[in-house]
Amino acid sequence: MRRLLTVLLLASTATLAVPLSAAQAHNILLGSNPSKGSNLTTAPTEVRLTFDQPVRVEFAKLALTDANGVHYVSGPITVEKNDVVAPVKPLTAPGSYTIGYQILSNDGHPVTGQIPFTFTPTGAATTPAPTQSAAAPASSGATLPSGGGTWVWFLLAGTAALLALTVRALARHDRQARGAA
Repeated sequence: MRRLLTVLLLASTATLAVPLSAAQAHNILLGSNPSKGSNLTTAPTEVRLTFDQPVRVEFAKLALTDANGVHYVSGPITVEKNDVVAPVKPLTAPGSYTIGYQILSNDGHPVTGQIPFTFTPTGAATTPAPTQSAAAPASSGATLPSGGGTWVWFLLAGTAALLALTVRALARHDRQARGAA
């Protein structure tokens, strides 16, 4: 019986550890330049997003658009460890701008977001940042996988099936051992 409980405890611990580690693998945006909700008086020359973990450049998408959907990213997206960086053309008018981004998280799920900010050069009128934006990440040629964490459920089901088979085998072994004694 002690052996059975030990096997059950180890299998349960392993089953619970996998989804927890997968959930903690999502990259998290720590900061940006321009920052969310900021009001700039000088136009940025680049957009920089900082994440808590390294980012793979082949899956990074980033766009800077104005309220009319005009794109301002002017060169290739680069990755510097945890930072995604893109050069941008000079902003042409005061108003609302949005950075749209999508990266592939370490656990295989896309992480997306938007960062609105306002550009008001000295002496220009302020236009409030929109709550919804037409910003869409510019295509980098990479196709990101779609779907949720289906693989985690398959892994949990497989682990549960393996656990059930182990319990059955141990119970049969114990019955045979008792019968032989």
